[in-house]
Amino acid sequence: MLWKLQSWMWSLLPVGRAVSITVRLFGLLLALSLAIFVLGWLARRRWLSRSGMALASAALLTWGLLIAGRPAWLKAAVQPLVPGPAISALRWETRSPGLETADLEIRVGNAVVDHMALTRLDPHQFRFSVHWDPTGRRQAEDWQRELGAAVVVSGSYFGKDFAPLTPLRLAGQPLGPPVYQSSHGSFVSDGERVDILDLQDKDVFKTINAFPEAMVSYPLLIDGNGNNRAVESKDWLASRNFIGLDDAGRVVLGTTETGFFTLHRLGEFLKSTPLGLRLALNLDGGPLVSQVVHAGSFTRNFHGQAEMTDGQDVLRAFCQANLPAHWPLPVVLVATPTVPSGRVDQPAERPK
Repeated sequence: MLWKLQSWMWSLLPVGRAVSITVRLFGLLLALSLAIFVLGWLARRRWLSRSGMALASAALLTWGLLIAGRPAWLKAAVQPLVPGPAISALRWETRSPGLETADLEIRVGNAVVDHMALTRLDPHQFRFSVHWDPTGRRQAEDWQRELGAAVVVSGSYFGKDFAPLTPLRLAGQPLGPPVYQSSHGSFVSDGERVDILDLQDKDVFKTINAFPEAMVSYPLLIDGNGNNRAVESKDWLASRNFIGLDDAGRVVLGTTETGFFTLHRLGEFLKSTPLGLRLALNLDGGPLVSQVVHAGSFTRNFHGQAEMTDGQDVLRAFCQANLPAHWPLPVVLVATPTVPSGRVDQPAERPK
């Protein structure tokens, strides 16, 4: 599987977004080139010296080509002052009762820098649930098939052992760290209503324990006062994933493809769009973000492809764009349609 191949590659070239794979790899190649050249010179082997020079030339040429071929989103995102992005017309299409989808093309100048997949749901016609897979084997498509879900999106943050890094509630059962403080928010659902709760200055567990389904995450991109609580970090560029509530009380799920958006930039962008969001909460981001929709004859399998903190890490950008990998998702948020009688469709067995 591609994600296993890419995971193996990251084991050699560190995946940590703070590490520049470009500097690590090309620095190693140039150091190796110099060592070969010096060895050839000392041993009076011209062919060895020429091999070192050829390796250095090839490394520098490849590095230059990667810089010249940077994707449009990266060129735009690293500008000292990034112009406000423009969007294509927002057109919602009904795919099934209570479920609509839309797609936004995001531009800076004449360049397309990102795409955003949107799904809007009537919470009276859908049940929202949180799921966790401790084995880390399921991808978004696997969750959708097993649960018969209409929508699956990647959830909040998790660690290397797939354990949740934020408090969750799954069918009334708590999961995640036993001690936690938050200044941001949680998506909650009790089968009758959904909400995004502000956890600032509140006891996290007392607040979310009233709901059988809950997912704490951060930051709040739009809080109850219309403020963007994401701290500006121009270096963290990643595919993004958020959940919001609009003025009509509908749930809006959004996923972006490239790394154009910093978290603060995403919050400001969402406030400027015609989505009518009154609340928005960021979920985990990066190449793992996913939005899978199966509604009627409509199918969407949308995945992110970027995460980095060094805008000059052109090799990482190239690998993420050209070696797409559908990463396993241990934490997901799922929407399943309710039956006409108001009862909830239940999967045969809920993965634990």
